[in-house]
Amino acid sequence: MTDPAVWERDAWELADDVRAGRRSAVELLDTFVARIERFDPELNAFCFLDVEGARARAAEIDAAVARGEDPGPWAGVPMGVKELAQVRGWPDTHASRLYADAVADHDGTEIARLRAAGAVLVGLTTSPEFGSTNWTRSYLHGTTRNPWNPERTPGGSSGGSAAAVAAGMVPICTGGDGGGSIRIPSSYCGLFGFKVSFGRVGAARVFDNSLTSVPGPICRSVLDAARYVDAIAGPTVADPTSLPRPTRPYEEALRSGAAVEALRGRRAAWSATLGYAVCDPEVEKIAYEAALALAADAGLELVEVDVRLPKPSRSWGILSSIDMATRYGEAARGRLDDVTPVPRAGFEMVERLDAQQLLTALRRRDEMLAAVAEVFEQVDLLLTPTTATTAFVAEGPPPMEIAGQRVGGMGSVPFTAPFNISGQPAVSIPAGTSHEGLPVGLQVVTRRHDEELVLAAGLVAERNRPWPKLAPMAAT
Repeated sequence: MTDPAVWERDAWELADDVRAGRRSAVELLDTFVARIERFDPELNAFCFLDVEGARARAAEIDAAVARGEDPGPWAGVPMGVKELAQVRGWPDTHASRLYADAVADHDGTEIARLRAAGAVLVGLTTSPEFGSTNWTRSYLHGTTRNPWNPERTPGGSSGGSAAAVAAGMVPICTGGDGGGSIRIPSSYCGLFGFKVSFGRVGAARVFDNSLTSVPGPICRSVLDAARYVDAIAGPTVADPTSLPRPTRPYEEALRSGAAVEALRGRRAAWSATLGYAVCDPEVEKIAYEAALALAADAGLELVEVDVRLPKPSRSWGILSSIDMATRYGEAARGRLDDVTPVPRAGFEMVERLDAQQLLTALRRRDEMLAAVAEVFEQVDLLLTPTTATTAFVAEGPPPMEIAGQRVGGMGSVPFTAPFNISGQPAVSIPAGTSHEGLPVGLQVVTRRHDEELVLAAGLVAERNRPWPKLAPMAAT
């Protein structure tokens, strides 16, 4: 089957075509493999491909459909997997020289559930080492580039996934978000990014000790995001923080109209600083106009709230570095010259950390939780720019000056980490493009466990002001 627009279609549509026998999973895979061969040499979004294994799985899906069986909600859809996830038999490098020869001996929870839902896993997408930066570059795999402008970064740490989806190399990819790593690359690449509540997807063997990181999709549409999380959500025995499955599927809540109707009359606040951030004026303007349009379209009451959160960078950095050192510290011992600068600094900080610094970081986290709770006692939704700038130079580092003011290392992405600390669901919605033609995102945050509401906000925006499905270079 040759359909010149197949790579622009939503992933859920492709899955429904395969399930109904209207489209062959093998031919669908071949279409996307050709896209990978065309665009990946310039973008470096994939670091490993298993085309033979994917083709065998696609053939199994086609055979199941021919027998009258339903392979599942993601039947035959080619997916990229962020390289920080474990796929049995595939490289398990964590984007690090320290693990250059490692091979995964199991499927992670997310991967196992996607396989069971009929997904066809194509290969691994690039990430910065240990997912530690908001741009995607590593000693192991080099620099990944943004299809909107290859001189710019697709963001991080799910940068390879975002580049792959925005270029139409696959219709959807796995991601992960411990400080914005789904929302940041979604914003930079003009995609819809969805971070679930902490615990929504139970962990099996690898648990996040900083209580911030969650798996989730990098995709183009809200229904794709809803179906993805419906497929992977649910508890595991090994994860004491994992949550029960939602009482009704998110996709069902969106398609029925119930979730969208629940938005009407809700209170929402806008903040372009959160009390500490500096935002590029053009980015702020584009995101604010998108916020106003969303409020009008969804029937939200936009209210004035003085949002003042503690700056999260120090406490988030310490707790995240402790989690990184817990997982990878032994492998790094005596080999720090093989580690890229940001995670190396994290390992070194943990070595110097004393009890008082750790206690201070924990107190700062408590202060953040209290401050966020105060905001959501007044409103149901909080709207912010997703990032403070558009995508910066592909090789990094991020800008250290915004709007004439000096900022720190997280100054270009100050809006995402607070809601990892608080564990709340959040989305990045494409809001428009800058004068340079680079995407800008609008972040929407709701209370913990309220995924339906934040997805509904995305669906209202998508229906009323549709965004481009692909970066301009990849639209043909």
